[in-house]
Amino acid sequence: MVSKELQDKIVQGEGYYTEFKRNVNSDLKKEIVAFANASGGNIFLGVEDDGTICGIEANNQLLSKIQEFANECDPPVDIKTKALTDNVLQIIVPESKVKPHRTTGGFYLRTGANSQKMRTDAILEFLEKEGRVKFDERMRNDVDFFRHFSLNQWNRFLRLSGISPDVERNTVLQSLGAIKNQSNKTFFTNAGVLIFTDSPVLFLHHAYISCVAFRTAEKVDIVDRKDFQGDFFSNIESALSFVERHINVGAKIEDIIREDIWEVPKVALREAIVNAVVHRDYLETGARVVVEVFPDRIMVSNPGGLPKGMPEKDFGKYSLARNAILANLMQRAGYIEKLGTGITRIKQEVRKAGLPEVIFHYNYFFAVEFPRVKERIKSSEKSSEKSSEKSSEKILRLISENKYITAEELARELGITQRAVEKNLANLKRNGRIDRIGPDKGGHWEIIRK
Repeated sequence: MVSKELQDKIVQGEGYYTEFKRNVNSDLKKEIVAFANASGGNIFLGVEDDGTICGIEANNQLLSKIQEFANECDPPVDIKTKALTDNVLQIIVPESKVKPHRTTGGFYLRTGANSQKMRTDAILEFLEKEGRVKFDERMRNDVDFFRHFSLNQWNRFLRLSGISPDVERNTVLQSLGAIKNQSNKTFFTNAGVLIFTDSPVLFLHHAYISCVAFRTAEKVDIVDRKDFQGDFFSNIESALSFVERHINVGAKIEDIIREDIWEVPKVALREAIVNAVVHRDYLETGARVVVEVFPDRIMVSNPGGLPKGMPEKDFGKYSLARNAILANLMQRAGYIEKLGTGITRIKQEVRKAGLPEVIFHYNYFFAVEFPRVKERIKSSEKSSEKSSEKSSEKILRLISENKYITAEELARELGITQRAVEKNLANLKRNGRIDRIGPDKGGHWEIIRK
């Protein structure tokens, strides 16, 4: 007699979690690994494809053969069997924690109601999604290293990380995981493409930051929008400058040094943006990092929730980098203070400013939501300070924040020509306000305090 449990399972037919098999044959291994590589499932032996019960003798010999098939998978798959009736056997295949599995015929994955063999590119993508092969480690043999390697980005990285410019370049790049050698040829890794090319979007079309400012709390009336598609470092700074233009910023000036007081702490915002570009899921090509400014909040979001293997209860307690090489490069460049401390630092900076707690969202996307408190800094302070601040004062402020900043970077930050910046720099040097230490390339600025 067919039990109600079995009737209920059969009436639903074959699907993502269900497979019917008349008897045991070599295809059983394929079905086992396909379910193990996906979300798990059940194989019902003694049932035709159309749901008709044909029956099978579930004796010890059959059970032994099924277990043998599971053990022959690479790596072996942990299964359970359950007799639903005298002649129908259920094989329970849980989702594996050691994906991927394969048979002698290849790698299989459950797709809809079928078990599909994976092609080489699909296997690589699968391994990346499962965290077995990291995105940032993947070698890019489709990118010409010598044509696209940027000396500007290399010199910037050396300055930021404090590495001597006399080092053997490729040795350092290889030790950092930015390049790999194959057949006496040098290739970027994805991490190298992001950090050491002038335009990563040429090779990773989704590797940019979109910034949007809205007039109201709803995503309807757009006041301003920019897509930043430059180099990795400039994108971060440009996104931060975009936020600055659309929030209230006051100032405290001591001697000639201006200290900006941001409505939401600049350190916390920078940390959130860096976290978004470093830890985003770059395998998700249909999305990008987004910074949104609303009248009541600021949202920084990126595709990819918590890294695979991190439970929600451990969020903010432990470090598990989705892109470990990229994170290490950014830590060396000083954009990450210490791996695993970003979330704590955001919370501390916001708490120190006396603002409402930051809200974290994580499912398919990860987002940091900063509530805004308009009364903290009046907009009039921002407008009066901004309008009264001369170009020379702005240059001094930027130099005090980054003594290695170039004239080109100053021009981009201030929105003026490089020639105008160089004229201001010359006046500041003539008036004894700044001095240049070292050569144009590799040197730095020094503010002279009287």
